[in-house]
Amino acid sequence: MGLLARGRGLLLGGGRPRRVLLVSTGVLLSLASVAFLLGANIGFFEIPWVWLSLMPLLPFVAGVLRAGLLPAVVSLWLVRVWLHVFPPLVGYLSGAWTGTGRYTTPRRTAYMYGSARAELLGGLETTLQFGVAFAFVVGTVAYGLGALLRSVTAGGKLIES
Repeated sequence: MGLLARGRGLLLGGGRPRRVLLVSTGVLLSLASVAFLLGANIGFFEIPWVWLSLMPLLPFVAGVLRAGLLPAVVSLWLVRVWLHVFPPLVGYLSGAWTGTGRYTTPRRTAYMYGSARAELLGGLETTLQFGVAFAFVVGTVAYGLGALLRSVTAGGKLIES
């Protein structure tokens, strides 16, 4: 297998594992959306340990399954987008937004938006400014650790030849 094909495999992954990762991410975010709409407290502030463990777990599993670095980073970024955009969007559309309620986004301490619209736009801005870099760094490291685990358990082959 040529170097270009190996690089493509590393970046894009295998077809089936890539689809499994992206569909799993979509199902996870759909379930989280339904649960949030039904009133479950599943935002970042309510259960941060779940989100902080789930975020690196997605690219780690992608590395183990050879799902591709790009789909792993995109999946992680989509989770960040959901955390920062979905709760304020629901608060904005429902009119139930408050400055410190369940419709707020993860943000710096003592920093608060003055309206639901500002909260939503701030969430979008945060995911574009910091979410992409976060997804790239954390996703790459977690994917690499997953690929390393796969390599160690498969007898030393990091890239399938």
